[in-house]
Amino acid sequence: MDFAYNTEHDDFRASLRGFLREQAPPARVREVAAGDGHDRRLWQRLCGELELPALHVPPEYGGAGATLVETAIAFCELGRALSPVPFAATTFAIEAILRTGDDEQRKSLLAALLSGERIGAFAATGLPASVRAERRDGRTVLTGECTPVLHGHVADLFVVPAVSGDAVVLHVVAADAPGVNVTRLPSFDITRPVAKLQLTQAPAEALTAGLPGDAERVLDTARVLLAAEMLGGAEACLHMAVEYARSRRQFGRAIGSFQAVKHACADMTIEIDATRATVMFAAMSAADGHELEIAAPLAKAQAADTFALCAGSAIQVHGGIAFTWEHDLHLYFRRAKTTEALFGSSARHRALLADRAGL
Repeated sequence: MDFAYNTEHDDFRASLRGFLREQAPPARVREVAAGDGHDRRLWQRLCGELELPALHVPPEYGGAGATLVETAIAFCELGRALSPVPFAATTFAIEAILRTGDDEQRKSLLAALLSGERIGAFAATGLPASVRAERRDGRTVLTGECTPVLHGHVADLFVVPAVSGDAVVLHVVAADAPGVNVTRLPSFDITRPVAKLQLTQAPAEALTAGLPGDAERVLDTARVLLAAEMLGGAEACLHMAVEYARSRRQFGRAIGSFQAVKHACADMTIEIDATRATVMFAAMSAADGHELEIAAPLAKAQAADTFALCAGSAIQVHGGIAFTWEHDLHLYFRRAKTTEALFGSSARHRALLADRAGL
């Protein structure tokens, strides 16, 4: 396999970046964040015109038939813009249905998610599973709590991991089903709201068509896509730091000429280059389950550390102005810290990598 982006990838990236620059500028992001954190107009355009949720979905289920590489590029650009839409939540739900649902479930559930008619949420960001499945009156019901659930307060359906016997099985739960209670929670990242999902004997549909290990593969795919999103955020932080260092003058010259500022920007650039290569490799090797189980935790840990470094360093380059509410850098710092914790810390992911590699 040739691990490199081609011209079509570059054109797609440039096109999406231009679209988001026009449709989701920082002022619009702040406006939506002050509300419910979901830009419905932008979401409909991303689903209807650009078909982003459908990128790596097979054509027989209404998808575009691309690969995870294209989806990772979309995550990167939406992360760069901090786009206030439920792209991560819905894409992870779609991946779970694709990987563990049967043909009938895929056909019945995916169409509305791909078109934007319905919003999905993957209720597995807080591990381990604390929901139990049981059979009552001939149907499966779930009881327990999931938190945090990305964009859970606007979701129409949830994919929930639940303990069934000795295994953890993914289930689909409708948001309007009896026994389902969703509460929006305060979020450190105001551009991506979270919710608590409480289930009390809520009816559910089990996704049991996958092979052993497919549920974990869904998590690995989510880790790679989150890494791509964090890469985009880190790149945005570096761009803002460099632009400010070139324009801000102290002692008669641009602060970018000072050695300490140069070193900070150089350190960010080195880490971003390493993260870009890691994310690219992980996305391009995702079709191989053995490669993915090694690359996914590595990419998540590397990207999380890089994003946190870049957000913190960019704030230092900007000085006091970056600590104000009016500056956009604090939004990236908030995203860096919250995304770092999703699916576990960097230390947890490195431990997972060592365990999988037999170290």
